Amino acid sequence: MLETGGPSLDLISFVLPQTGALVEVANPAQPYVLLDATGAVVEPVSEFFAELQACSRPRSGAGRGGGS
Repeated sequence: MLETGGPSLDLISFVLPQTGALVEVANPAQPYVLLDATGAVVEPVSEFFAELQACSRPRSGAGRGGGS
């Protein structure tokens, strides 16, 4: 829950450093990877992307009674 009445943050002067990159790759199972500042794949994010991709994909013919 968002609390009010506490000290406010000055987000106007907040600067987020731009390090790393979101890169599109030629893998239909996982079309994007997040790279850190050194160019290495951020594995926890890759696992999250894989879960998202799996959730959006329809299941194969298993359990439909019609074969594959």
